[in-house]
Amino acid sequence: MGIVEQLEGAIDIVDLVQKYSKIKKAGVNYKGLCPFPGHNEKTPSFMVSPAKQIAYCFGCHKGGGPVKFVMDIENTEFKDAIEVLGNLTGIAVNTNFDKEKYKAQKNLYSLYKDAANYYKSSLSKHPEIKKYLMERGFNEESITNFHLGYSNSGLELYNYLREKGYDDKIIEESKIFLDIRTKKDKFINRVIFPIQNARGDFVAFTGRVLGVGEPKYLNSPASDIYDKSAILYGLYTAKNQITKSDFVIVTEGNPDTIAMQQYGFFNTVAVSGTALTEKHLVILKRLTHKVYLCFDNDKAGEKATKSSLEMLKNKDLEVKVISLQGGKDPDEILTSGGDFQILIDKAESPIGYYIAKAKFDVTSIEEKRKLLKELLDIVKSYSDNIEKDFYLKEISRLLDINTKIVYDLFNRVKFTTEKKGDGEKNNKALTSEELAIGNILIDEKHSAFFKKHIVFTDGLHPDLLKALEKGPHFINDISLDQKERYRGISLQIEEENKLKTENNSEIELEKLTLGINRDMYKKMVNDLKNKMKKGDTNAFTKYSEIAKIAKDLGIK
Repeated sequence: MGIVEQLEGAIDIVDLVQKYSKIKKAGVNYKGLCPFPGHNEKTPSFMVSPAKQIAYCFGCHKGGGPVKFVMDIENTEFKDAIEVLGNLTGIAVNTNFDKEKYKAQKNLYSLYKDAANYYKSSLSKHPEIKKYLMERGFNEESITNFHLGYSNSGLELYNYLREKGYDDKIIEESKIFLDIRTKKDKFINRVIFPIQNARGDFVAFTGRVLGVGEPKYLNSPASDIYDKSAILYGLYTAKNQITKSDFVIVTEGNPDTIAMQQYGFFNTVAVSGTALTEKHLVILKRLTHKVYLCFDNDKAGEKATKSSLEMLKNKDLEVKVISLQGGKDPDEILTSGGDFQILIDKAESPIGYYIAKAKFDVTSIEEKRKLLKELLDIVKSYSDNIEKDFYLKEISRLLDINTKIVYDLFNRVKFTTEKKGDGEKNNKALTSEELAIGNILIDEKHSAFFKKHIVFTDGLHPDLLKALEKGPHFINDISLDQKERYRGISLQIEEENKLKTENNSEIELEKLTLGINRDMYKKMVNDLKNKMKKGDTNAFTKYSEIAKIAKDLGIK
């Protein structure tokens, strides 16, 4: 038995999906909103079949068995997906497929670890820099736990790495240096914040300038081991506490997260940019379904908050916003003696935050009406009825408007924030050939039916040709991606057939066959016309033959 079969046999697809998304029983299957990144919908098109061990979206056509589901929802490679399933099932997995790539990544991890140790050692040799950090509010324990360091001027880091055995090729690939020829560290005269992934590997650095200089913060570029859209600063030290407390606080910067953890809020992480990403969300949903946003109280922070709220919408999460007063960030509030727990306890819902940040004068009837219209449009964009009900009551309370009036207006208001078709825009039309393959997987007899009635086979998709020849067993001869796609299509067809009579299902098969013959006929005609233009006499004969067959089939 292969590793995929072992893993998929050891895990229940329903249990796996429920770690990422909310699904509800729908007959023998389960149904819910599509959880895959990039597909936002209001009408559930995501189906989970325990019998088939498949989780598939009929809209964006992503998903499949457990391995393919993890690959798509985490936007990751095959080896990473089976590693995730290995951890969940306790089955030992060997992910060392590409030995050269694995070795290169391992060397980069090692180099970054040595570079982090060098920066840390450098800080200990510069007491004035350590004093600066202490004055900024970082205590000895935080400086140690977060491996803070210092990059002094000169060639010391390059020489140190060479002494450690790294050649110029790997040093250049690390992207720590401005230019391998000058051998100068790009973080010169900066405090170093090493960035670790969820496993604790060092993968990048952020350098904060000392004194005056731009940029204030300099970040490592993307590399084979660093994708900032998938890294949360502080997660390595925070993940256990996030699970224990069952909520995560997301801040805007590294110093904020260090300060929060230093003051006992160990369930805090920071984004490596200005807002949460889909990849961040996948990571966090493994640990909790409660997200508290805590970005700076300035224009950039407000923009990041609103962007994150939009991304977090309809993701089966409880979302709140911690409002910071007086233009301060978490670091400033904590180091000045503020009680941050009070701010957490007073965290607002998304609607509460929008009202607090609204640029409307609610003492004016006209302004209040405009604000209410905007808020109702926002509520309309949520899919869960309980969530909608909660927000409508909150609007009534916060704006002091009669609840019945709010509900009446909500039911009448035109939805303007979502364009017609939004949310379903990722729906991809299935080809007649794909639908034929899906039907063959449902019932082997369909293979004989299509084989008999599809008369134009020139140009037919190779997978359908295999299915006509081997029946459902052809699926063992194709790639994992295609295999799971066809399995998903077969599930979709079965769901749609529940609403049809047996007679209607037969009519659908006949229409499908006619469509395939028509498509193949058009391809053949175009090909033959090109040959006829070149004087191919055999093409004229062939054209006459297929034209007669097409006429008999009712194809024009």
